[in-house]
Amino acid sequence: MSESGTEPNAEEMWDPQVARWRYPEGDYVLPRALRSLPQPWDECDWSRIAELPRTDERLAEARRVVTVLLEDPELAPHVPRPPSPGLLWHVWEEFHQAVGKDMPRTSLVTWSGVDELVRAWRGRPQLYPLQRHVVRHVEAAMLAMIPSLRDDIADSVFRWLALDPDPGRFADWAVGLAECCVIEDIGADSAIELLGATGSPEARAALERLSVKPGGPASWENAEAAQSMLFDRWSEGTSH
Repeated sequence: MSESGTEPNAEEMWDPQVARWRYPEGDYVLPRALRSLPQPWDECDWSRIAELPRTDERLAEARRVVTVLLEDPELAPHVPRPPSPGLLWHVWEEFHQAVGKDMPRTSLVTWSGVDELVRAWRGRPQLYPLQRHVVRHVEAAMLAMIPSLRDDIADSVFRWLALDPDPGRFADWAVGLAECCVIEDIGADSAIELLGATGSPEARAALERLSVKPGGPASWENAEAAQSMLFDRWSEGTSH
């Protein structure tokens, strides 16, 4: 971030050219798929999610949540990439946390609430240049929040499933969803952890497909993680 009296850098001067969008249902910021998630998945509150019983009803609900996250194209918008060094991503995340604190459920995130938060930020005694960028271009920050929430919610589902004493009992449906999420890079770390915890032949086959690099279905980083999980869980003499 530039200091007072120095020339602003490219990131501080960047115009992401994101216009404000409107939904016919009301003053909402987030797509309907996120707004209509059942509680507590719509709050990203891990303390509440971790306590959910893994009943048939809750498991079916979690399965539907991940399926929606994978299938709804509105949840994967094109977010303009800030110029190097990309520090603006961290300030977007800071703003997202402030939004979540003021509007803790996805259905509560409105443009009027976002604008109120912008006014609060502008009223601070001092803002860093990239914080000023966020309040000038809040639409870009909120666009980036959509895939961020998608990632966080998928992550929470897989973490919750992995808490079960026998996650292998979900293999018939969870393995396929976890593999797809690793490919789409949403909740990927927890999806890979669940595949390892499942320990089924189907999970191992999914990890083997994901571990292919270069040219495999997953990103290099996720392929590395899948490869490490294979080694940890199925290496000679330590198979589970």
